[in-house]
Amino acid sequence: MENQDQYKTSGQQPKKKSVFRRIILPILIGIVILAVIMMKLGSNKAKMDANASITEQKMTVFPVTVAEPKMETVTQDFELNGNFIPDHQLSFVSEVSGRVRTLSVENGDYVNAGKVIATLDNEQIRIDLALAKTTLDKAKLDLEKFERMVTSGAVNKQQVEDKRLEVNTADAKVKTLQHSLRLTTIVSPISGVVSNVSIEKGSYLAPGTAIADIVDIKSLKMSVKLLDVQVVRVKAGQAVNIVPDLYENTTIAGKIASVSPQADGSRKFDTEIRFTNPAKTPLKSGMTGKVKFTFGGTKEALTIPLKCLVGSIKDPKVFVIQGGKSKLTKIEIGAVDDDKIEIVSGLTPGMKVVKTGQLNIDNGSKVKIIK
Repeated sequence: MENQDQYKTSGQQPKKKSVFRRIILPILIGIVILAVIMMKLGSNKAKMDANASITEQKMTVFPVTVAEPKMETVTQDFELNGNFIPDHQLSFVSEVSGRVRTLSVENGDYVNAGKVIATLDNEQIRIDLALAKTTLDKAKLDLEKFERMVTSGAVNKQQVEDKRLEVNTADAKVKTLQHSLRLTTIVSPISGVVSNVSIEKGSYLAPGTAIADIVDIKSLKMSVKLLDVQVVRVKAGQAVNIVPDLYENTTIAGKIASVSPQADGSRKFDTEIRFTNPAKTPLKSGMTGKVKFTFGGTKEALTIPLKCLVGSIKDPKVFVIQGGKSKLTKIEIGAVDDDKIEIVSGLTPGMKVVKTGQLNIDNGSKVKIIK
């Protein structure tokens, strides 16, 4: 009995120790390691948050350069860039169908208005026209016969009217064919240089087939866009000076041909200037140049550099520095040239207007003025 108790006691103790070593001890060790890792991660996160906070505090102050609005003597003249376009340009098409019998122009040829460019085969039209004329002649004879017979009562007035209708129908048929016959001779509608010839001898044309372009560059137009503060100062017929980019030392006299009464989507007004293409310095369609609008005289005006502007000219704004912060301010502008703009309202002399660094700041951003 005593031996059995000793046996039981000696058997249970090793089992409890084995369970503790195999299961419980590793779990406790894992918990301790996990707790150490969590404490370490928490400490690292706190350091990262602190560093991020310091970095954010450093980045909240943005360096900018500024300019002060100042009174200057400015000219009331201004100039704009534009491109040259033909005064007369026409793309014409065939009005009848037929096969090209002759073609007398090539790209680059100069033609006068009315010059024959091509002819179409018109044999069938001539046959139809001859038949239509015969039908018309017969209808006229029948009408004359019925008009004599109506007096004797051999025919009634309605029959005479029917014959008159036949004459009118036959006459209309003749005129239609004569018109079609004329259209088989294709002539230039305007004077100019031929380009984009789209047909060749032997090709078949259907109504609406493109034939060629005629471009008249003896006189040209220049297309420019005016701001509202500019368009109110110009009018049709006003003289201007044009300086082609190709001939920088050449000035060409021109006149304003038209000014659009309505602004486009960018709040600018399309304006066309017409001028004669100089023979000594010939220009081509698509070339560019400057047009100078001259009004004479000067005036005192408040100005800032053009680069201070935020956004577009149609909705002008600038950043003004107040108390170390940027304030987005709407302004009204007047004349605009290559490097400065006239301030009508919104700014006063002595203000600090951001000149560079606008892309990095918003309304209310902290800024530091640098030189």
